[in-house]
Amino acid sequence: MAKGDAREIKGLFTALITPFDERGSVNLEALQRLVSFQVSKGAEGIFPCGSTGLGPMLSPEERKSVAETVVVSAKGRVPVVVQVGAADTGTAVELAVHAENVGAHAVASLTPYYYKPGERAVARHFEAMLKKVDIPVLAYNIPQFTGNNLAPAAVLELAKAGVAGIKDSSRDFLHLLDLLDAVPDGFVVMNGTEEYGLHAIMSGADGLVSGGASALPELFSSMLLAQRKGDAKSALAAQKRVREVKDLVKSGPISAYYAVLKERGIDCGVPRPPLLPMDKSSSAAAMAGLRALGLV
Repeated sequence: MAKGDAREIKGLFTALITPFDERGSVNLEALQRLVSFQVSKGAEGIFPCGSTGLGPMLSPEERKSVAETVVVSAKGRVPVVVQVGAADTGTAVELAVHAENVGAHAVASLTPYYYKPGERAVARHFEAMLKKVDIPVLAYNIPQFTGNNLAPAAVLELAKAGVAGIKDSSRDFLHLLDLLDAVPDGFVVMNGTEEYGLHAIMSGADGLVSGGASALPELFSSMLLAQRKGDAKSALAAQKRVREVKDLVKSGPISAYYAVLKERGIDCGVPRPPLLPMDKSSSAAAMAGLRALGLV
């Protein structure tokens, strides 16, 4: 049995960017404003320190300050799932314990990256975390960054060990379908690929963790709400707009989210190097496209 209660992990979770000030330090005041913006615009949960949040670029102390600020700013209005994964198990466990102590609803962990330790070592990674925290623990599968692709059979073994769910960002829809077939009832499957977000939920996924929702939460919220109401036409139209947005920002989506937020009056600075801010021509083209879609 999984520890804790993962039933609130569903619907639209924003994979939140991390704001920075002009010195390149984490801007906690801007982060507070960004969380309130998300809740007011339809986000049903917050997922800080993930790939969109540049979690692997933040120091453990920075990650702790982000986690605490997001939990406090959410004020219990929506659940917060803190991404705690690191290249080493010790840091991931430390961050998971901290997230639980500051009131996070759950944690998610990247599989240990860079060294590609293999399925047995990945299982031990999650077992170590499960021994230290009582809130739900989710696996985070993003093989294009970690080098580890969690096979459905391996995910089933994690579920048996107590892992409560998974965020799958494999960008492989067939892989997601195989996951949905493999896992037991009650195991949370959150999809992290926006281009088929609607289709994933229609196929049985519990929700969508969206980086694009950092800048445009209303678009993603409208897609999921239309699906729940049985309005297939509106839901499919929103999914088409999501794909169009992704195409507009494909040269650097994370940098684009900072630019779009600034256009919307929420200045979160620019991403941390080595990521570069959008150049003026790319930004102008993206904003023109978003205006044509009625999104800014």
